Amino acid sequence: MTRTVSASVLSSVLVLVPAPGWCAASLERYVLAIGANLGGANRPPLLYAVSDAERFARVMIDIGGVAAPNEILLKQPKLHDVWAALDTLTRRVADARKRTPPVGRTEVILYYSGHADEQGLLLGDDRYSYRSLRDRLDQIPADVRIAVLDACSSGAFTRVKGGRARPPFMIDEAADMRGHAFLTSSAETEAAQESDRIRASYFTHYLISGFRGAADVSRDGKVTLNEAYQFAFNETLGRTVDTKGGAQHPSYDISLSGTGDIVMTDVRQTTSMLVLGEDLDGRFFVRTASQELVVELYKPRGRVVELAVEPGNYEVRVERQKGSVTARAEVVDGARVAIDPRQFGPAAMESTRRRGHSTRYAVAGRNPIEMRLGSWRVHGPPVPVVITPAAVPFLGNTVDLDSATSLFAGFAYTRFVRENLAATVAVDGVGVSSDAKASANRAWTGRAAALAIPVGIRWNPLRGDHTTQAFKPFVAAAIGPVVQLANRSFVFGRAVSAAPTARTRVGGQLGGGIDVLASRSFSLGMSVTYKVMSNFPARVGGWRNFNGVQAACGVGWVFGKGK
Repeated sequence: MTRTVSASVLSSVLVLVPAPGWCAASLERYVLAIGANLGGANRPPLLYAVSDAERFARVMIDIGGVAAPNEILLKQPKLHDVWAALDTLTRRVADARKRTPPVGRTEVILYYSGHADEQGLLLGDDRYSYRSLRDRLDQIPADVRIAVLDACSSGAFTRVKGGRARPPFMIDEAADMRGHAFLTSSAETEAAQESDRIRASYFTHYLISGFRGAADVSRDGKVTLNEAYQFAFNETLGRTVDTKGGAQHPSYDISLSGTGDIVMTDVRQTTSMLVLGEDLDGRFFVRTASQELVVELYKPRGRVVELAVEPGNYEVRVERQKGSVTARAEVVDGARVAIDPRQFGPAAMESTRRRGHSTRYAVAGRNPIEMRLGSWRVHGPPVPVVITPAAVPFLGNTVDLDSATSLFAGFAYTRFVRENLAATVAVDGVGVSSDAKASANRAWTGRAAALAIPVGIRWNPLRGDHTTQAFKPFVAAAIGPVVQLANRSFVFGRAVSAAPTARTRVGGQLGGGIDVLASRSFSLGMSVTYKVMSNFPARVGGWRNFNGVQAACGVGWVFGKGK
């Protein structure tokens, strides 16, 4: 399943090369990887931003020339954490350039996966503007600065820089290279997608697959920035064309001069290699023993692909039009394991879901109206029938007959201001009770009902993407007037009197329940609340208040376009 996370996503690569030249004899590379699933209370949390950052940092250490002490990994940071990390990078690069002998070239790679809007990156409730980020990167005294941004709602940043959809660019190895390259994975009006199938965002997944060797079309064991981008461009476009989010068309704004291309990874740095021979063809999925998808690529017949992997057991699955086959391989440290076509056998089809995010269960900005029926007191004393000896002998004994119903019925209106927060107002007709007293020459009766109008809020405590959840539990609290509508009649001899009354008290309720969206416009609900209120001045009917546990079931109609 694919989940659309925003109307526009930026997955970008920005390369800035300042004027001073550099020596290719030695390289010191630093990486700052940032993953932020949360982008503020009004945005659904992402699922794979943090794991994307972890994977990016790992591949840079494994085969990207980054020493472990030169890695900084931030998970769900605050803005001040990012500032502090950039300050640390600045100091480290400045110290490296002062060494004797000096390093030939220093490079800084910034990777970010998370939310963004038209103004900047969103780190929880903080925003880091694009202009501030660019200015801060310019202050790092590195020879080459690379920023890879995989974030939501950043079309304005692309628009300001003049990016538009284009095919992959080519830079000749002998071309002069100075300036910058700004790359985006989607146009400003396109939806951005992360996938449950690959458990990552599309662009980051294919970029890392390319880094591990899938993009090494020159077969020199080195993956350049150009090769990695071309691979990610083609795979992202091809794998999103049939999703509900729509095809993502990478674009770029590039201005480069200098010599050569930037080598992002050296596949032969690793001691473990998985080799797909020239006799194999199809779409390959390489997974670890724990089913983590490490590399995905399409390989035509006649091409040899060497993949840099960590030691361990791997499952290699090949999908073709006629079916799928699978093979298993154990890659030990220092081994170069080639997969032979004879190792493959038939594979059961994977259980999958249609790619594309559905907002069928989104409720933010929508309005349910619910008809409810239930019991307002599920516990309580039985209604008494009492014979009381006469206080005055000539009146005779008095018989008390009390009866009460505990049912209530009503309707409720809810307005969802967010996916997990709503305001509610309800009108409930609460039970009818009666009492009667009679003796030899007198009788009186009383009947009472109540009308409750609670106003409150309800909150869904579950985390995750509520737009994909049909079951929506909630806790709720409300307060409002409770009006007692009573009528008492009295007969004494030939005299008859009647006295209708209406009394108001304030009542509250606290409880919870669950709604189930059977469709986008139809819901079923169940709730249990405890009602509490002050007593009415006198008992009319069976009760002086309507305190107790209330259980209800309801049927609702949900309308409105939503946010």
